[in-house]
Amino acid sequence: MEDILMMYETQFFGFSPQTCVLRVQCAIQDSLLDVMLVAEQVVIRKLDELPDCGITPSSVRACTKTFLQVIKSRFDVTFEKLERGLLQHILKIPANVLLPEDKVHEQYPEEQYSELQEEIAQLQQCYKAELSGKQALLDEQEEQKMVELKLEQRIHWFDGLKNMWKDNMIRDVHESLIFIEQSVQKVPDALKKIIAQCEGELSKSQAVATSKQEDECETKRKRLKIE
Repeated sequence: MEDILMMYETQFFGFSPQTCVLRVQCAIQDSLLDVMLVAEQVVIRKLDELPDCGITPSSVRACTKTFLQVIKSRFDVTFEKLERGLLQHILKIPANVLLPEDKVHEQYPEEQYSELQEEIAQLQQCYKAELSGKQALLDEQEEQKMVELKLEQRIHWFDGLKNMWKDNMIRDVHESLIFIEQSVQKVPDALKKIIAQCEGELSKSQAVATSKQEDECETKRKRLKIE
């Protein structure tokens, strides 16, 4: 079957010409098969009436299959010519035939039709440009949202810095820098105090552990003496 899209014919007839031809082909093949099965049954019944007949039903079925294959090969060649004639001469709509809903096209000459096609192409280009512009605006909007989020973070940070200035009675940036410098200078002293406190606690824990070990050793010695 020819792989040709006959869309206008399908719209005109209400069915696809290729589908119609395929159904005709299937109907003929089914009818041929039914006739051959009936003929096979008749042959088998006639053979049963003959005395001392050596032909079995299985051999009749084999002959039927062989005959069907031969008929099918001949039928395919013949139907290919029939299909070409149906699709090209019977089920094909001439170029000068229009559907009733397409009669409006007769009002426009070929030049005006070409102008309409060019206008449609221009509108399509404008539409694509609008889509591209819309996407660019959406991307820019996303970037603006990110910038706005960063600005909000900076504003929040400055608000926190202002609150710290108010809590520590700082009036300007210079005083803020002095305050930060003083705070940084206090860090080593604070670290030293923390280290000293940790070392003291560590010494106490070691002393307690040593004392416990000595007490345990003394207890063991007393036990040994008693034994």
